[in-house]
Amino acid sequence: MSVVIAGGGPAGMMLGLLLARGGIEVTVLEKHGDFPRDFRGDTVHASTIRLMDKLGLSAKFRNLPQSRLGELEAPLPDGSRITPSDIAGLPEPYNHVAMMPSGTC
Repeated sequence: MSVVIAGGGPAGMMLGLLLARGGIEVTVLEKHGDFPRDFRGDTVHASTIRLMDKLGLSAKFRNLPQSRLGELEAPLPDGSRITPSDIAGLPEPYNHVAMMPSGTC
């Protein structure tokens, strides 16, 4: 059995991976030779990192260039700062957002 998937976005690529792991021959068709910045973001959230672990992709992912964001601070008008988001205290390795500029993957 073989399958053709139209579109190499996140859903198409995930479907291709899962079908291929199930022993099905897969061809993914994508009209773009590159993914422009407006197509994909610069962040990989902790829930996505957890999913990559479950799929066995985490070792390769963690070797890619990235920085980690565990908290987000914002300045207030009076000069003080507020931390609206802090996930650094959560259990590792899901206690950060991976910052990866477009073109890294």
